[in-house]
Amino acid sequence: MGDTTTVERLLEELARGCAPPPEEETPAAYRPVAVYDRTGWPWPGVITGWWTDRDGLTLCRLRLSGLPEARWTVFDAERIILLVAGGT
Repeated sequence: MGDTTTVERLLEELARGCAPPPEEETPAAYRPVAVYDRTGWPWPGVITGWWTDRDGLTLCRLRLSGLPEARWTVFDAERIILLVAGGT
């Protein structure tokens, strides 16, 4: 197995222990984000799906720039910052 990149490690950290929700309950989305690693460095990405469970826990399907796949993560508003998608 090859070395993982910093961005791969960041996505793995965020997705750790997060099971994907039922696909039929996850509407598609496209929301640009900045995702901050533990050192405070921002990484560009996009949220491609949202889901909230009965207890109010919100998950997002997150894809970070440079990686081909998205992963489900708990939406952490302190580390995953929603960016303006367009308009004024």
